[in-house]
Amino acid sequence: MGGPLKGITVIDTSRSTAGWRMTQLFADYGADVLWIEPPGGDPGRAEHAIEHAVFNRGKQSVELDLDEASDRDVLHRLLASADLFVETGRPGEADARGFGWADVHKAAPRLVYCSISGFGIDGLWRDIPGHEALVHALVGTTGEQGGMRPAPIFQGLPFASIGAAYLGAVGALAAVYRRNIDGRGRRVETSLLDGALAYLMMLWGDSDKGPTAHVPGTFRLVARTFLCSDGEYLGVHTGAVGAFDRLMQVLGLEEQFAVDPSQTGMGTMLTDAQAALMQDGFPKIFEERPRAEWMRQLRAADVCAVEVLRPGQVFDEPQVRHNEMVVEIDDPVLGPLEQVAPPAKFSVTPARPTHAAPRVGEHQPVVDTQTPARELPEVEPEVEPGVEPGEDVPLLDGVRVLDLGAFYAGPYTSRLLADLGADVVKLEPTAGDPLRGLSLVFRSAQAGKRAIAADLKDPELAAAREQLLRWADVVQHNMRPGAAERLGVGYDDARSLRSDVVYLYAPGWGSTGPDSGRQSFAPKMSGYVGASFEVAGRFNPPLFPVGNEDPGNGLVGAVATLMALVCRQRTGQGQYIENSQLNATMAHVAHIVRRPGGEALGAERLDPMQLGFSAFERLYQTSDSWLCLVANSEAELQGLADAVPGLFEAPATRGREDRIEHDDLLTIRLENAFATESTDEWVARLDAAGVPAVVPKVERNALAFLRDPEQQRLGRVAHVRHASDGIVREIDQLIRVTGAGRAPHRVAPELGEHTDAILREVGYSTDQIESLRERGAIR
Repeated sequence: MGGPLKGITVIDTSRSTAGWRMTQLFADYGADVLWIEPPGGDPGRAEHAIEHAVFNRGKQSVELDLDEASDRDVLHRLLASADLFVETGRPGEADARGFGWADVHKAAPRLVYCSISGFGIDGLWRDIPGHEALVHALVGTTGEQGGMRPAPIFQGLPFASIGAAYLGAVGALAAVYRRNIDGRGRRVETSLLDGALAYLMMLWGDSDKGPTAHVPGTFRLVARTFLCSDGEYLGVHTGAVGAFDRLMQVLGLEEQFAVDPSQTGMGTMLTDAQAALMQDGFPKIFEERPRAEWMRQLRAADVCAVEVLRPGQVFDEPQVRHNEMVVEIDDPVLGPLEQVAPPAKFSVTPARPTHAAPRVGEHQPVVDTQTPARELPEVEPEVEPGVEPGEDVPLLDGVRVLDLGAFYAGPYTSRLLADLGADVVKLEPTAGDPLRGLSLVFRSAQAGKRAIAADLKDPELAAAREQLLRWADVVQHNMRPGAAERLGVGYDDARSLRSDVVYLYAPGWGSTGPDSGRQSFAPKMSGYVGASFEVAGRFNPPLFPVGNEDPGNGLVGAVATLMALVCRQRTGQGQYIENSQLNATMAHVAHIVRRPGGEALGAERLDPMQLGFSAFERLYQTSDSWLCLVANSEAELQGLADAVPGLFEAPATRGREDRIEHDDLLTIRLENAFATESTDEWVARLDAAGVPAVVPKVERNALAFLRDPEQQRLGRVAHVRHASDGIVREIDQLIRVTGAGRAPHRVAPELGEHTDAILREVGYSTDQIESLRERGAIR
């Protein structure tokens, strides 16, 4: 049927991979995306040829010189009939060129306008160029990512751009959803900084009670990668109930680690002797056998075990092919390529990309023929109960979500929807979500929700289950296949009670297929798709990526849910969506493609010392510290040549091919130059020359960032009082919207905090509630 976004028109002036990624989501799922390039084409086509081939597929390309009044008039004519406009310029650039928010909104009041910058349109960092490496250096990924040497570590996975693309899509879709109700266009704004925080927030939190971080290797959880006797790597995770004890049986260590009778003690601390055995003894045991043998034993014991693969190898895996996660596109520049397919699968409005990225100006007749503007259908603003005319409400005010998920990936989807005003009810078993044992991580995924704890197997709760399914616009969960159906909350159950329900299922591997029964925990799936090798640098053993699959899966889920809600507004139909963790994690490495013969392109860019991608996108040591440098435009390269005399002396020149050929020589010249003076001196000199350079974080930056008054003022950080922990500090909303109310930040609910209130809402009396509580059916 053309995808859930059929009928949506997007005008895209993106000059960054974050913008490309965002509008690729729209194109992949059926929107008409018109990409406006400068005369001669976007310079990024050459610098990022592989990314261009993937993230601009399915779009149309036209050339416009937006510095010329006549071409700006063409742009405004196109915007008058579009649903969404996307720009990625530096703050103020679009305004100065005549297509800023104020000008566009005046001419096209129903258009949704989305801006993605490097650091946001406000704040102390707003004017720093929006390069991925600079964002990671300033926000603190360089002090967070594990490495083969001490920090700072250059980030090999572009999760700031990935996160910004998803946040932009979430905000834009939510704004389109609200526009379809009240007829008002709005500006949505986010940044690469926000995109990085969308991933970092999983482990960023603080309170007056003290640090809540859980030090790996000190409690009853194994989440490590092990080298096996055949030289292959295996990821193991014991997050499932009882999995730690089952692993000890496989390893023959039952006597050293007594069985936990509760089977829920993931957060239980180890003794010093146990911790030492886990740290030093476990790797030696795994080195005794080949990976395939360990896989057979661990899967038989129902312990999560996942192969760590090299970049590109995942394309050949049976479950990947079963999930239809490889799409073959004949690119006009690079030739036939295997690319990562769109991750979320829609039952009613399926979509699959077939068209390659366009050539420069390939669709110029779209604008040269002066086609009349499309007439947007008139929207009769709905009268919303309790909302006064003209009152600003959150974008998702009135959207109701029933979250039946656990751990992080699934629930993070509804956390993002709650941030935009959705009413989210988290329904968990009376024992609670297993992630509650790790309070910092749990709070990140559950902020802004209401919570009910109930045993859905109890027959007296059948009415509550049915009423909640009728109540919900969206039902979501990430249980293993078949579990929801056994509890009476499967898709067919929900659809029988509400035919237009949007039902999001986020399994680990897929609902069907050869691996559908396998367990999935972060960051093991990152290892499976090759991301663990990407962040480690060439020739190094795999490392955990900071930007892992749990937030990524949640972000994809939020995008897909909003696509389905927008589609429902047009068609009246709900639908089933499948967003497996495997699929979402493959999207993290979508910049890696394969040629038909199996050659992977775009992989292993990070050098063995984890210092950078090239001489001009790299960490450098100075006489007293470090700096992070990014220079890729001709102006920046000239500024660098002025700041470092002799840099481009023969045989190296500034031409792109020469820079690639002589990268090692240029790196050595820069290393020698930067080692002569302090970081402050070099940053000042480079800044004066117009060369982007910043001081990278070496230590973990979470506590400082969460206490930064500037970030609190900007709304990225919330300080909220908690009954037992005093002031809780955590990441707040990462999307800013004009003309919309902002949902207040609420700390994640306690177990069963709203059980009584929710049961009353669905018709239970006080006596019924007390009876359920007395026999342990609710908490």
